Amino acid sequence: MSSADGDGLVRRAASAAETETGLSDSKIEIARKFLYDEDESMSTLGEVFPVSVTSSSTNTNANANTRSHGYPSRNTRTGSGSGNRNRNGNLSGNNNGNRNDPNNPNNNNNNSSHSRTINTLVYHSKNSKHRGRKIFCAIVVAATIIVSIYGIERHQYHHRRGGRLQQFQTLILELGLTSQSDLETPGTAQHQAVLWLAESDGAGLRSNDPLALQRYALAVLYYGSAGTRDQLHPASTGHWIEPAHWLTKSGICYWHGVVCEGDDPNPDTAVDIEIDIETSTTDHHGFVRSLELSENGLDGPLPSELSALTRLYKLDLSRNSLTGTLPKSYASLTLLRDLVLRGNQIYGNIPSTYGHALSNLRQLNLGENKLVGPIPDQIEHMVELRSLGLDKNELTGTIPDLEDLTKLKQLVLDENQLKGPFPTRVCNLAGLVVLDLSRNHLTGVLPEELATLTRLEKLLLREMNLMGTIPPEIFKRVTRLTELALSDNKLTGEIPTTIGHLKDLHGFFLGENKLTGSIPRQVGLMSDLQSLELQGNNIDGTIPDIILALNGLEHMNVARNKLQGPIPTAIGHLHRLQTLFVEDNQLEGAIPSEIGNLQTLKQVRLYENKFEGSIPKEVCELTTDEELVYLGADCTKELTCECCTNCF
Repeated sequence: MSSADGDGLVRRAASAAETETGLSDSKIEIARKFLYDEDESMSTLGEVFPVSVTSSSTNTNANANTRSHGYPSRNTRTGSGSGNRNRNGNLSGNNNGNRNDPNNPNNNNNNSSHSRTINTLVYHSKNSKHRGRKIFCAIVVAATIIVSIYGIERHQYHHRRGGRLQQFQTLILELGLTSQSDLETPGTAQHQAVLWLAESDGAGLRSNDPLALQRYALAVLYYGSAGTRDQLHPASTGHWIEPAHWLTKSGICYWHGVVCEGDDPNPDTAVDIEIDIETSTTDHHGFVRSLELSENGLDGPLPSELSALTRLYKLDLSRNSLTGTLPKSYASLTLLRDLVLRGNQIYGNIPSTYGHALSNLRQLNLGENKLVGPIPDQIEHMVELRSLGLDKNELTGTIPDLEDLTKLKQLVLDENQLKGPFPTRVCNLAGLVVLDLSRNHLTGVLPEELATLTRLEKLLLREMNLMGTIPPEIFKRVTRLTELALSDNKLTGEIPTTIGHLKDLHGFFLGENKLTGSIPRQVGLMSDLQSLELQGNNIDGTIPDIILALNGLEHMNVARNKLQGPIPTAIGHLHRLQTLFVEDNQLEGAIPSEIGNLQTLKQVRLYENKFEGSIPKEVCELTTDEELVYLGADCTKELTCECCTNCF
């Protein structure tokens, strides 16, 4: 073989390798085999890229046969006979020309030249001085092919990678899940999420798989609230309190806080117990039914991409540090039953579109955020609503008409800036169990229509500028109350004796009003009472002895009234009492030593009264046990106190 021939061979192979389609699949396979099986690959290499090999019994034949591969050989060995080269790539040097003929006496199947074709290639050469060049040419050809394969596969990899990313980006933009700016700007949660989905996600879902978008939506939530940009091990680098299995190749139904359709919402196996992922019933992809990540350290914007969870029934991200506004896209979550975002830093208005779109909601809890603006009138269309919690925000305007919410059990709107007259129409919500309108700018009187709320257990109307008297009829019918809070208003008149019907009452809060009269003896009928607050009124009379029936009482505050007489010795029976505030009254007499029986006492305020004598040693002994941390009294010649923590 001439040097020109060899160079031409190299040039032809290199030319074929320069283009993506220049190498056939058979060539690529041969080149791979060359790396691992020298004999077989060298033989086959001779077939696909034939070289001229000359022996002592051959002559150059210009009419050489064309290979079945479609690559003509540059030189074909000819002998005195047929001059044909067999299909195994061996070179014939005898006159018979067919070494595969079993009747040929010269055929030796054990000949090493037949089994090791590289020897045939090398040792049948006429001129041994060309052996090095021939071997060198073969190596160059193989190396060129390998380099070409690497370049093609590398190009194809980047093409596939770029194409996969483009597919996801196009789909996300077409569905309107994310803005193009957020999706393509490096560093955003959306950009990090789509990169992870297309390039790092071990699950490898296709872009046309509807469940892939759910992984994207959850990835946006994670990258936006976990404080990481890690693409390989995001779950171990974020600051979530519990990130178990998030952004791993596991099915999303196995991720912490995620429950899918058909899964048990309360699995028996705890998250911290090792489970075989391959056999776990929750390690699969499915449509997310519930996403609950309350108190999990989420810190970042509330992502609109969660609207991709189209079959979501419950979303609970409460007690985190999420920011941003309420996404309007959540209006598309028409199957949603519970939307709980309480205890975050979400600001802005409540989208009016929620009213019509989220008509299947059972619970809407957006309390303890920074929401502003009015409560949308459209909320009245949430006719399935059982609980509405918008408390502790900065909402303004009036309370809308909620008459159509006949299934409502909890209406909690306290600590806003709502104004207007008391919304008497809420009295038509006969199923109410909790009504809390406290700390707003509502005015008017306490309506007698509250008596229709016979299922009410908590009536909380603190700091509302309410005036007038307390209608006694309310407590004749509303008897299930466990908490009654009317403090910090401008209520007048006497405490109605009908409070004796409230036998389940735990908290009785009427402080800071303008109530008159005496403490009704019916207070003693509230045997489950734990807190009694009547401070800051104009109540006179004495402290009734019947309070001894309140053996569950823990807090008693009757300060700043006009009470007279002594502290009854029966107070020594209140063995659970922790605070006793009777300051700023007109109480007199000696301090009862029975107070020393109250081993649970932590604070006692006796000052600004007319007590005489000295603080009993039984009471002082409570301070030495470090249980009674505050004891305040008038330290005068009328009353001596050696153990008081504060003297007045």
